[in-house]
Amino acid sequence: MRRHISIISGMAAALALTLSACSESPLGVNAGDQLSDAEIQALFNQLGEALGDPSPSASVAAPEGLQLTEIRVNQDVSVTAPCQSGTISLDGSVSGTIDDQTLEGDLRMGVSVDFDACTFPAEQITVTVDGAPKIEFQADYLFAQESFSVEGYQRGGFEFTTSDGRVGSCAIDLTFDASYTTGSATVSTMNGTVCGRSAASFEGYTGA
Repeated sequence: MRRHISIISGMAAALALTLSACSESPLGVNAGDQLSDAEIQALFNQLGEALGDPSPSASVAAPEGLQLTEIRVNQDVSVTAPCQSGTISLDGSVSGTIDDQTLEGDLRMGVSVDFDACTFPAEQITVTVDGAPKIEFQADYLFAQESFSVEGYQRGGFEFTTSDGRVGSCAIDLTFDASYTTGSATVSTMNGTVCGRSAASFEGYTGA
């Protein structure tokens, strides 16, 4: 018998952009030129696509005749997603437990996000993003039969250039939480700053 558990559904990955900030997380710096709100929003959208496609998954096989009641997940995550040119890479792990019958359980995902000359359009401008010093992302997911919740953080920074000649760097220090119950709308909040501006100015979740 083979059980296939999807670690992050499209909705979960789209919501993912926390827990308390870890002292070992990289620190970014706000310096040089600035990105506009629209350009920062385009960055969120690009990152959301990388987190949402493809979704990491784990497959667990049980000996014939053995009925599992709990699946323990401990899997490395390594995903490289294309930008307009360049890439976004995610490396880390997913761990937790899932009930074999109800699919209820909890998972923790922790990944390092690295931009490698990732370019994307933002209005009439093209933005190119590189690492320095990367972005650390962590999220705790809780699955129940009729509900889903996630909370986590994203912290670090990146360097950028734009096609109109701007050069600078941005710091990201965000926390988030979101919950969904069958028959109800998703409720989500995001706090912190990105490029020195309040997270309340942006939509951190892109939908998948």
